[in-house]
Amino acid sequence: MDRLSCGRLSVAFRLRWKITLLAVFLCLTTAPIVAFSTIPSTTAISSNIDANLPIEESSKMKVKDDDHVKIDAVIFDLDGTLLDTERLSDEAMLYVLFGLSKENTQHADDLLLPWELKSSILGLRGSEWSPMVLEYFKEYGYRGKSCGDLISPEQLWARWECRLNELCSDVTACAGARELVVSLAKRNIPMAIATSSQRHAVEIKRKNHSEIFDRIKVIVTGDDDALSRGKPSPDIYLLAADRLGVRPERCLVFEDAMNGVLSASNAGCQVIAVPDLRMDTHDFHDRAKLVLSSLEDFVGEDFGIYL
Repeated sequence: MDRLSCGRLSVAFRLRWKITLLAVFLCLTTAPIVAFSTIPSTTAISSNIDANLPIEESSKMKVKDDDHVKIDAVIFDLDGTLLDTERLSDEAMLYVLFGLSKENTQHADDLLLPWELKSSILGLRGSEWSPMVLEYFKEYGYRGKSCGDLISPEQLWARWECRLNELCSDVTACAGARELVVSLAKRNIPMAIATSSQRHAVEIKRKNHSEIFDRIKVIVTGDDDALSRGKPSPDIYLLAADRLGVRPERCLVFEDAMNGVLSASNAGCQVIAVPDLRMDTHDFHDRAKLVLSSLEDFVGEDFGIYL
């Protein structure tokens, strides 16, 4: 091999060696970036809420930013979400069926429905829950009291509503309800109510809560002529979104009952559950974007709402 050929080989060898060193250097300097890119962000981790956590813990976690779209309107359930009527509802039912009231019972819990029954009827219309209640009490009774065949589902519904209307004159707002509605109104966010209650019952419940109801222009009730099915059918939330003039997927819904969460979710809305503290929250995490213990815990920034 002549000197010229050896020189050419030497240059080629040095060039190849430099290229190899450069490749190694690039691999070493970019490796941390690749490694970090495989680590989930804290936002992504926190969105995978452990369904076994207490509500108090899970309510502090944030949803994933890419799990929802921009919110243009908010829809509230009424009973148990905006107004604290659920205890009054139980009291009215037990009064109609067994004559129980605060005057002839010793403890507040004496006027609560058994939870296995209560949790199954939350969010349903009277025509749907009344036969379920009668069937339950005919089989199990209530604290030694029996329920005979002296009342029909229609009679139970009518008498319950009459008694509830009497009790609702003093109904209180749920924690954080007034403040949230006022804050949303200040930011010109359209709001609606989608409730299984009948229109005349809503008129009674709203009397002492003008700060809430005066700011909510759309109210869809369970007896609306445009509705053929109640919750968990999506109809009521589709109707509320339509009357707001907003696509369902751009509506954020607050619900306390599983039937309501299913209704809003089936309609394509984004849902925040605010369930009764006695309720097992496991199933809510499958359908709701977030589970809160109170409306006071709502962080609007998570949904592009800056309160």
